[in-house]
Amino acid sequence: MRHIFFKPAVLFFLIATVFCLVSAPVSAQDFLTDYQIEYFLNEQDNKLQTNVKFTVNVTNLRSDVYVKQFAIGFPKSFSISNVKAYDDNGLLQPEVTADDGSKINIGLEFSQPNIGKNSLNNFYLEFLQDNLFNINGNVWEVIIPTIDRQKGNYKILVHLPENTDKKISIAKPQPDAVLANTVIWNNPTTKTVYAVFGDTQYYKSNLVYNLKNNKLLPVYTDIALPPDTLYQKIYLDSLDPLPEKVYSDSDGNYLARYYLNAREAKTVSFQGTIAVYSQLREAILPQIRQQFERQKNYLLAADPVWSVKQTKQISDLPGDPEAIYNFVIDRLAYDYNKVESENTRLGADKALANPDNAVCMEYTDLFVALARNKQINAREIEGYGFSQDPNFRPLSLVSDILHSWPEFYDVKAQVWQPIDPTWEDTSGIDYYSSFDLNHIAFVIHGQNPEYPLPAGTYKLGNSQDLTIAATNKFPPEKRQIQISSDPLPESLTRNKTYQSKINFTNSGNTYFWGNSIPVKSSNLEIQPALINLSPLAPLEKKTILLSYKVKNFAGQYRTGFNVSLADSKFEADFNLASDYLQITKTILVYFFIFLFAYFSLLTAKKLYRSMKK
Repeated sequence: MRHIFFKPAVLFFLIATVFCLVSAPVSAQDFLTDYQIEYFLNEQDNKLQTNVKFTVNVTNLRSDVYVKQFAIGFPKSFSISNVKAYDDNGLLQPEVTADDGSKINIGLEFSQPNIGKNSLNNFYLEFLQDNLFNINGNVWEVIIPTIDRQKGNYKILVHLPENTDKKISIAKPQPDAVLANTVIWNNPTTKTVYAVFGDTQYYKSNLVYNLKNNKLLPVYTDIALPPDTLYQKIYLDSLDPLPEKVYSDSDGNYLARYYLNAREAKTVSFQGTIAVYSQLREAILPQIRQQFERQKNYLLAADPVWSVKQTKQISDLPGDPEAIYNFVIDRLAYDYNKVESENTRLGADKALANPDNAVCMEYTDLFVALARNKQINAREIEGYGFSQDPNFRPLSLVSDILHSWPEFYDVKAQVWQPIDPTWEDTSGIDYYSSFDLNHIAFVIHGQNPEYPLPAGTYKLGNSQDLTIAATNKFPPEKRQIQISSDPLPESLTRNKTYQSKINFTNSGNTYFWGNSIPVKSSNLEIQPALINLSPLAPLEKKTILLSYKVKNFAGQYRTGFNVSLADSKFEADFNLASDYLQITKTILVYFFIFLFAYFSLLTAKKLYRSMKK
C-alpha cells in the first residue's frame, strides 16, 4: 500500500524566539491535503504502460509551520522509472531509495515553500509504471492502493487510450463518473480501488484426471468436468478418451463416467476454453431458477461440515447474508502457514473454535453453515482462482492451485450470488457486492460437501494436472444436437397408445440451454407435447419417452410427428391401419389358421390310416 507523508518543519526564527508558543507537537491535522492521482494508459505490443501524475495541494492550517519535505512509498514490486518532480517554482530533484527491501521511497525537498496560515503549496510528481495495469487475457485489470488520509479531497482518474474498445465492467468501489474514456473516483474510502476493463475473460484449459482402480473387480468411476453456471460457459475441444456416459447431477455438476477394469489405470484429458462473465447470463436464468426449485429441499440441510454447535456465538447474528459474510471476515484470520502443511478441513464448528487456523475452506464452510442456520440457501464452489499474487489473493487448497468460495441464493433477485470472504479478508477488495473474472468453478457442492471432487484432485503422486492460461482468443461455438429413436412401429391403429424412445445427443462443444422443444403432429395426441432438455452438456445423451395415439382416421392413410432442434430435425412416419383393413387382416389371419388346422387334420387322418394298414 502506498503511504504518503509530509515532514513538517517549524519556522526557525519562531522556535528561537517564541519557543514556548510552539511547543505543541506538529501533526497531519495541521495541514489540509488534497490529492489528485491520474493514470494515463498506453497500450503497445500487448503491454500497458502507465504514465502516473500526482498533484498534491497542501494548505497550512497554522501560521508557524510549513511543509519542508514530501515522500511517497511504493511496494517494491512496482516497476517505476522516469521519475520527475516539480512545484510551482520549477523542477525538484527526487531522491529514490529502498528501505528494508519491501518498499521504494521517493523523497522531495522544497526550497521555497509558501508559509503562513492558509498558504498553499502545490507539488507534482510524474513517473512511468509498467506493471500497474495488467493485460490479463481478454481484459485489463488493476489494483490501485489508496492513500491513508484523515481529511482533504482525494480523486483518482484513469484515462484509457483513445483507440480502445475496453469498457469498465467491474469496479470496487463503483466509480463516481465515467466521462468518455476517463473513469473517476472521488474520495474512495477503501484500502484499494479494483477495476476490470472488458466484460468477458477466456481461459484456455487443459485438465488431467488420473484414474486408478485398485480393486480386484471392474468399477465405474465419475469425474467432474467444469460446468456451465450463471457466470461461466464451457467450450469443449476434446475429452480423451471418451466416457461411457455423460450426465448432470442435481447440483448442476458436469460428470463423465468411465469403466475401469481390475487394477486398471487410465488418464483422462479435458481440453477446452472456459469463458467467465462479469454479468450473469440472462438467457439461462429461467433454467437456473427451475433447477433451484428442485434443489432447495436440501440446500438448508445441516451436514457435519456445515453445522455449528456453538450457538451462543451466533445467537445475536442477524439473518441476512451480508451480516453473516462480515461476521466470517471479522471472526476468522487467514493462516498462510496452513497452506504449506497438511491442510485438513476443519469444518464450520472447528473453524469457529479455532479462528486463527483458517484458509478458504474454513471461510466457505463457516459461511454456508451460518447461512443455512439462518434459513438462507447456500452452497460451496470449488475451483480455480486465477491469482498473480498469492499473498494478496491466496490459493488455499494444496492440490494444484485450487480455491473455494460460497454462494447464497438471493431470494429477491432469484439468482445465485457468488461471494469470497477469504479474498476480501486478505486483499481488502469487496467480494460481496460484486465478483471478478478470476474465479473458475470446477464443482458445485450443495448436497454433499465432499463430492464430486474437483479437477486437480485426481492425482498420482505430485503430478501437475492443471494448465490454465488467460487468452484473448474467442473460442468458436458449435451447436449440434443429434436426434434418433429406438425402432418405431410401422403402422398405427385406432384406440391404441404407442410409446417410443427419442434420443437427444449433444455433439456440439457447448451446453444446450434451449427452451422447451415442441413435438409437432397434425393427427396425433402426443405426451409430452413439449420436451425439456435443459441443460444438455456436451457429449451428454438424454432419452425422452413419447406416448402417442391417433386422433382421427377419416380419409387419412399416413401420419407422423417431427422434432426440430438447432440444425437437426427428426421425423417419424407411420401407416394408418383403418378399421376395415384391420378387420380384413383379422379375418385373413383366422382363415389361414383354420386352413392350417383343417389340412393338418386331414394329414393326420391319412397318416393314421396308413399306419393302421
